[in-house]
Amino acid sequence: MSLNINSSFMSRSNSEQALVDFILRTISSKSTNEIIDIHDKMELTLNELIKGGLNASQLNALPEYFIQNCIEKENIDKESLEIAGLESSIINRLFGITDEAPKVESWETILNTDEAEPVFDDFHNPFETHSNEKNLSKTEILELIQLNKIEIPKIKEALEKHIIEVSDLANLGLSYEFIERLQGFYIVEPEIIPFEQLPPLRNNASDIFFLGMKGSGKSTMLASLFAYANSTGVMRYKVDNQAGNKYRNELVLGMAQGYLPQSTSKEFINFIPVDMKYEGQKNYQELNFLDMAGEKFRSVAEDGINEFESYKKYLDNNNRKCLVFIIDYYENNRVETLRQDQNLQMVFTQLIAYGILEKTDAVYLVVTKADLFPSPDKKGYADSYVNSKYRNFLNTCKEAKETYKFVLKSFPYSIGPTKFQYLLEDCDPLTNSNLVEYPKLLLEQLEHDMGYKRGGGIKTWF
Repeated sequence: MSLNINSSFMSRSNSEQALVDFILRTISSKSTNEIIDIHDKMELTLNELIKGGLNASQLNALPEYFIQNCIEKENIDKESLEIAGLESSIINRLFGITDEAPKVESWETILNTDEAEPVFDDFHNPFETHSNEKNLSKTEILELIQLNKIEIPKIKEALEKHIIEVSDLANLGLSYEFIERLQGFYIVEPEIIPFEQLPPLRNNASDIFFLGMKGSGKSTMLASLFAYANSTGVMRYKVDNQAGNKYRNELVLGMAQGYLPQSTSKEFINFIPVDMKYEGQKNYQELNFLDMAGEKFRSVAEDGINEFESYKKYLDNNNRKCLVFIIDYYENNRVETLRQDQNLQMVFTQLIAYGILEKTDAVYLVVTKADLFPSPDKKGYADSYVNSKYRNFLNTCKEAKETYKFVLKSFPYSIGPTKFQYLLEDCDPLTNSNLVEYPKLLLEQLEHDMGYKRGGGIKTWF
């Protein structure tokens, strides 16, 4: 039974519907990767994409694991795929019609065997869908590895079953150090503590809010920041929130191995209490770092100020605040850029209405994935990128700055190149300068703007 296209549209606002209509009008011009991103990030079903104009050539170019997941999660029937033009050989494999190509076993089934590794629950497990691969040959697996289009559990499975060997990975140019980390990879996933069980923020500290859409890199930025602070000895742990301390330790340990944290679930929020003592300073700077799920960020953007009510104890205090807006860098994706700009504006406007800006000393606009910038001047490019791609959001910030007199800055951030989505190519700060340069820059911003040397030293671009 096919999904009714109108059923999923019912919950969309007028502005979202207009964006969806635009995407569907242009879907026939999208690449395979763009189609998958649109499906995942815009929450459009495969049936919606087909009805919107996805052609047979595009459909047949989609990875079979992706279509398999859509079949299982979206109740797409064989007839619909046949009408859409999916090749019969692919349909036979996906639906297990022929003996030569049995039905792809679901990842959930594999994980429930006695030999399976533990399942990690998440609102969107990035490893779930990509593991629904057909039985790939050695050549196919190595080609996907070379193209960086396969996920880690599938590589580990191939190694364990001796479909591929460590020597094969080395022949592709992967170092033995990287291969060893790949073999030991685990998902860095925070424990979800019910918000009502979390303690209030400690008073007389500065609250640092990390805000951004799902997948923007908030948790990864925090992981690299704490890993750097830990290695330089400037950070002192506090006991005000043990759940936050546990989260910080998991992030630091994961980063030491180059394991990036998984996207947090919709209900996730936590704070990490730490004190920072900078070079030349006698006293510690007391900080509360807050990480809020990107899905909750989106809920605030869409549903308004009432979404903040559940977090009232973290907002209604007298602590000075820094708002760190994480801007996910999109090189050539106008749709995602527009969507992100709209949500950033809405959340910022809600924060103004909630009275947060009256207690805010600094607002940072941090553009991630700086290693992908087409310019060696990362700071300058981040500035120009925000000016050109996020003009509306920037102007909203500038207008608020005139009223509330906070520091407004943009700057870049990167941890360096990654492979297979969740594994850092080089996790050694001695050889990966990104792990030093960008966390150091962020801490310098906080040092200058949140108390000690406010307004000095670092360029204010706006």
